[in-house]
Amino acid sequence: MSVSVRRKILAAILSSLLFAVIFSVPGGFEMNSFANLYYLNLMFVVSYGVITSLISDWVSKKTFQSTYSREICSFLLHCLFGSVFLILSLASAISFFIIDRLLTKVKVKWWTVCLALFLVIFLFFKAINRGN
Repeated sequence: MSVSVRRKILAAILSSLLFAVIFSVPGGFEMNSFANLYYLNLMFVVSYGVITSLISDWVSKKTFQSTYSREICSFLLHCLFGSVFLILSLASAISFFIIDRLLTKVKVKWWTVCLALFLVIFLFFKAINRGN
């Protein structure tokens, strides 16, 4: 369980970054809108997304024997839980699922997750103080 939580928290940080980049670029990249989109998405993904992802993986593991069926079930549950806030949250859920699955190939340690969280918090406070 600890491995899954570490991986999912790191996936939340990285997928929120990807999500913010994808949706900030089309209208012309602006740092304020990027930061707002990133931190808003990160709050939802860390609080709601990590929990529902753990539930999705658990349900798919209990329901299906084959890995292929488990992955499809988990993906569909990620999409179902992600569609709660309509199309933007669905895109966020899909990017979270993809990054989470890519991170299964990497051994994620707690220090990596803590470093990523520290960096996110540090940059958040830098961005806030820059506006004053």
